[in-house]
Amino acid sequence: MAGPNYNTSELARLIGVSKNTLLRWEEEGLIPPALRDGRGWRVWSKSALEKIIELKKGKDLTVKNPEFRNRLVVNIIGYGNQGSVWAKNLRDSGAIVHILLREDSESLRQARNDGFEIISIQQGLESGGIFCVMIPDEKHETFFNQYKDFIRSTSLFIFAHGYSVAYMGLNPKARKALLAPKGIAKAVRFNYLDGKATPTAYFTESVRDVEIVKDLANKLGLAPLMNATFMEEATSDLFTEQVLLCGGVPALMVKTFNMLKENGVPEDIAVQECLQELSYILDVIKEKGIAGMYEAISPMAMAGGSKIWNDMDNGSPVSKILKNSFKDIDSKKIISFFKKHNREKTLDDIKKKTNDFDKALHRLNERR
Repeated sequence: MAGPNYNTSELARLIGVSKNTLLRWEEEGLIPPALRDGRGWRVWSKSALEKIIELKKGKDLTVKNPEFRNRLVVNIIGYGNQGSVWAKNLRDSGAIVHILLREDSESLRQARNDGFEIISIQQGLESGGIFCVMIPDEKHETFFNQYKDFIRSTSLFIFAHGYSVAYMGLNPKARKALLAPKGIAKAVRFNYLDGKATPTAYFTESVRDVEIVKDLANKLGLAPLMNATFMEEATSDLFTEQVLLCGGVPALMVKTFNMLKENGVPEDIAVQECLQELSYILDVIKEKGIAGMYEAISPMAMAGGSKIWNDMDNGSPVSKILKNSFKDIDSKKIISFFKKHNREKTLDDIKKKTNDFDKALHRLNERR
């Protein structure tokens, strides 16, 4: 690093080309690669400057190497759990990935350690292109207000969740699209590595962006793609997240665990019943649907499960349902109920309740 060194902007000015052109030449292996300073930013030595000038005089460096001509170039804004997964999946699929971060970002070191090219946010936005917004939803408004003067109207911003656009009214004054995986970041990465896909909601404002988004989804390992507006995706995500995934299910698991424990069931058995058994049932539902799951379980489970479902439909409080259920089991009253149970009638009733859900699940599975 001894001797004069130039940053990318200085070198581009001395050579008489744009920063984008210089970075493309390096990416395609047409010029010597840059060195790195103490912050990890690109610097170019005087000898590199002289070599590039010689190359520029000797041949036309503006002609792209055919090997790189069709490679997708994607800018990832942020490098948290989701940003790192998208960056890795895209890179592993052959895309050229740039990470846009602030100079004081806590993610700088991790992104560098993972081997990614770091570009300042301003520089990246000024260059235009495809941008995947991977910073938290609550920070979107502040981000776009801060960098609005550097955003090109022709750029395409990809959002992984519809919340900031649908509920906060965010408008980056550029093209925007939705690509929202229906799974946590780690699942998207694990599925990709296992050769599996993650179902994903998508939406584009313009027909011209459909193929771009579909190509991006393919490289990320996202499929099948389900069309949904920003508002539709945000509403469904927020509701299921709060009511089912992070509210109803965990609450019911803990309440069930506590009731078992309070009635003398060992903790390890209670945890097993509440967690692992749930995982097994979900696997069956994913493959066979809810009605198919009912056909696969024991007659006792079907009888008791349908009774709980009917009690919920009738408006009984969850706490009351749990207490009455345990009381029936503890007193062996469940035996007389089971003897009166009509399996065929229960299955018909379940199929009516789950018809729309199971049909939608079947269509989704066919598209996988």
